[in-house]
Amino acid sequence: MEETLTPLSLEGLTIVPAVFETKMRLTVSGAVEMRDPGEMLNPFWTRIDLEARNRRLQSVEVDLRDLNFMNSSGILTLVRWITKAKTHAPFDAYKLVLRYDRNVTWQRSCVPTLAKLAPNVIVPAEING
Repeated sequence: MEETLTPLSLEGLTIVPAVFETKMRLTVSGAVEMRDPGEMLNPFWTRIDLEARNRRLQSVEVDLRDLNFMNSSGILTLVRWITKAKTHAPFDAYKLVLRYDRNVTWQRSCVPTLAKLAPNVIVPAEING
């Protein structure tokens, strides 16, 4: 059964979360080009982290394939989330699956690097197209 949480929509970016039994999927589309995306994204990622732990989810899948661009400030918000996720106790932890398109330059260069920050937490899922 699918359960939808409150989506985030701002300045050309949309993130739609949905829960399917033991996992959450975040469908991300548009672009992160605003000057300070952390103002909105950091609290959003924190809320997602809390939801995942409260629901005892096994994984949170972040589908980045339709995200055309993410500036360095946006990438920093993901780094903060990953850094927090890797400190969770095993009973409170979840896998963070980053689905990305290897044909999109920023995704191909950033996602594997993000995965190295927390190899026990991050699962990069490369898609061709």
